Amino acid sequence: MLYCRERAMTINWMILIYTVIGGLALFLFGMDVMTKALKDSAGKRLKYFLHQMTSTRWKGLMAGLSITAVIQSSSVTTVLAVGFVSAGVMTFKSTLGVILGADIGTTITAQIIAFKVTKIALLLVVLGYLFTVISGHKKNKELGKILFGLGLIFLGMNFMSEGMQPLKTYPPFIEIMHGLNNPLLGILIGTVFTAIIQSSSATTGVVIVLASQNLIASQGGIAIVIGANIGTCVTAFLSAIGKPRTAVQVAIAHILFKIIGALLWVWFISQLAFITEQITPNNLPRQIANAHTIFNVVNAALMIGFTGPIALLINKVFPAQTNEENDEIILLDQYYLQHTSMAIDLVDKELNKLFDKTNIVLKTALSVALTGTSFDLEKLRISDQIIDFQQKQILSYLQQLQQQEIDHKESGRIKNQMEITNILEAAADLITTDMVEAAEHRIEYQFNVSDDTKERFEDIYKQSIQTLQDAFQAYQTNNVEMAKDIISQKKAFKNNMIAIKERLVNRLSLKDTNRIAIIRFETELIELINRLYALARRIARLQMD
Repeated sequence: MLYCRERAMTINWMILIYTVIGGLALFLFGMDVMTKALKDSAGKRLKYFLHQMTSTRWKGLMAGLSITAVIQSSSVTTVLAVGFVSAGVMTFKSTLGVILGADIGTTITAQIIAFKVTKIALLLVVLGYLFTVISGHKKNKELGKILFGLGLIFLGMNFMSEGMQPLKTYPPFIEIMHGLNNPLLGILIGTVFTAIIQSSSATTGVVIVLASQNLIASQGGIAIVIGANIGTCVTAFLSAIGKPRTAVQVAIAHILFKIIGALLWVWFISQLAFITEQITPNNLPRQIANAHTIFNVVNAALMIGFTGPIALLINKVFPAQTNEENDEIILLDQYYLQHTSMAIDLVDKELNKLFDKTNIVLKTALSVALTGTSFDLEKLRISDQIIDFQQKQILSYLQQLQQQEIDHKESGRIKNQMEITNILEAAADLITTDMVEAAEHRIEYQFNVSDDTKERFEDIYKQSIQTLQDAFQAYQTNNVEMAKDIISQKKAFKNNMIAIKERLVNRLSLKDTNRIAIIRFETELIELINRLYALARRIARLQMD
């Protein structure tokens, strides 16, 4: 006992704390570097994989597992799932399988760091740096970042391991570690520590380091790891506050799964420890990693059958937006900027809503201009305010997207989205400003437009609106042939415009008190229709650039 006390007195606490915290910082930074590199190299393809793999809850589970195992970030997987729900291509219920799968996918990190490969940490850092600096190929640079990040993770674990060595002979610390055999205390410590450092992988890494130094027993380590699973959900829930309601629903489901799982396992930690000891005897770090995997796999298997009732419960307690609310609320949120490809898809959804509002204005505009009252014209003006607001929201979001790390293809999509946003707003302005002003002249001079003239205007106006609809559809479906067909129709439209202009010139000689005012009104309408058609052709040309 005296010897232990003498050893305890020699501990330099400043160096110990400095080394352990520095190692933890390296670990967290390495996780961030590796996750971002994995996401950049595979993230865009994984979006489409997730979309195809969520038709059933079991497929969703496998999709969540696969994606998270590849990119080592359950938060990115969650953002993808929430984005699909917001875009209307997935239901909230279908995301629950993805969440359970993502929980299993995150255990891969613990399995990797449990292998005794920390000795090659510096080699991985050197190789990663060389790949990043020397290679000019993007894929090689991404591979370099992955190796660099993994090296930092192992290097951080080395520092933590070295820093904790003096604690082997420090009686107060040993007593605390023995106290962790109380499962509730271990779960609480794991929850709080993970909520503070915001990384369950880092908590698991610390536990594995402790296990490698024989500073913690199997049951205590397992309890902390179970608590870490809860702690990471608490962090996700706090970060979801103020975000889209679907994100909050997913965070609630996530923490509910973990709490239920912890409550199920808290009584069987000793049995879980026994099972892992049988699988990998005399290897405590592997036992901790295996317990982490078993905990999440069994939880997923038990709860996958209850995703329906859980979704109903969460929807009842915290309902998502109704369709009426969605019509008014812009779904674009900084939350989705974590995954630029998903954010761009959601901009397309908002463009669909902007087009629908613009199309409603266009469909009623000509009849209002030809026969409407001052009250009807005022309603058109008010509708433009909603379109202007939505345009500003979309452009602001696209500006934020441009500030993210985007590739050439994404940059092109964003530029097209900006162009279409401005075109749709300009089309609405033609109606709600210029056409309204022309109609006000008609009301001021109190003249009527003949039935024959109305019919001619309606024909050519429908042609211009149909062209706009077709052009937007070509954009939505990425249909280049459809865009080419629209461009080729210019001559037919031009001939119709020439015919209606010649008719106006021929009617100029008619004896009518308001003949000049009528000609002016009709000429303005022709010009507006021509400009509307030109805007439609601009959308079509985007598909051909």
